Amino acid sequence: PSSRLRLFQKFSTFRILVCGGDGSVGWVLSEIDALGLHKQCQLGVLPLGTGNDLARVLGWGSLCDDDTQLLQILEKLERATTKMLDRWSVLTYEAPKQSPSALKEEDNGDSNIQVQIYRYADSVAFHLAKILESDKHSVVISSAK
Repeated sequence: PSSRLRLFQKFSTFRILVCGGDGSVGWVLSEIDALGLHKQCQLGVLPLGTGNDLARVLGWGSLCDDDTQLLQILEKLERATTKMLDRWSVLTYEAPKQSPSALKEEDNGDSNIQVQIYRYADSVAFHLAKILESDKHSVVISSAK
């Protein structure tokens, strides 16, 4: 959808209706983020996917399978108010394996595991804090990579 979304870059605000499920919504949101349109775009969902978890959780309904209600649904979406939606990712990584001699330097195996857990927790906390404290889109993306 990026080529179509580029057409809206000059608009101060615009609305998009995603007709699909969670995968379609995620795809469109990713493209909106990539183009830097997240502050000017308002997105609605017509749940036509298999899971529709996002639409169900946000109270938009779990499935739109009644064609006779389509006009009423579109009118409702047109009058809808907007709400902010946080979107983030959690990345995990495996620490490099230590050599047997480095492992022996630790007091015991349990403390080595605890050290790795603390390092991992500190790294996650650092990146989450960076994301939460930033109002710059590029900082959020670079920290999430």
